[in-house]
Amino acid sequence: MLDHLEEKKQDILAAVLKLAVARLPQSKHDEARNFITIYYAQIDPEDLLERSVEDLYGAAMAHLSFGRSFSGGAPKLRVYNAQIDEHGWTSPHTVIDIINDDMPFLVDSVTMEVNRQGYTLHLLIHPVFPYQRDAKGRLKSIATAGTGSKSESFMPVVIDRATVPGRL
Repeated sequence: MLDHLEEKKQDILAAVLKLAVARLPQSKHDEARNFITIYYAQIDPEDLLERSVEDLYGAAMAHLSFGRSFSGGAPKLRVYNAQIDEHGWTSPHTVIDIINDDMPFLVDSVTMEVNRQGYTLHLLIHPVFPYQRDAKGRLKSIATAGTGSKSESFMPVVIDRATVPGRL
């Protein structure tokens, strides 16, 4: 059963990558392929199967776009209700996109805060990216591990839908 689910996961990821190639200019294909592959590498197949290919692509590309500028030293986050016209994808839940220098206990800290705020955690994945940025914090590349690059966490956190602007 596990092999069957893993095969389905790989098929879905292949479809997401195919969509990226179809929608992005050729100059962005390698970056998108690297990002999407790392972004969804640790997600459980069941969680991946619950989402459409378009939404998986849109969520990853929205997070990558959000992370194009990051100086480090303090987390960067946004909380939003994804809408196709604004974010390029949709979700019935509220999404928290976090970018942070990779460090211990990020998952535990985020999970505890979501619980403290009274929300149900629907999904949290913790992809860690080797990266290269310029002096202004602009993303130059998703690097190959072991190339002297640093690591950042791009954590998508999916919680109960919040509709009160002050809560967002």
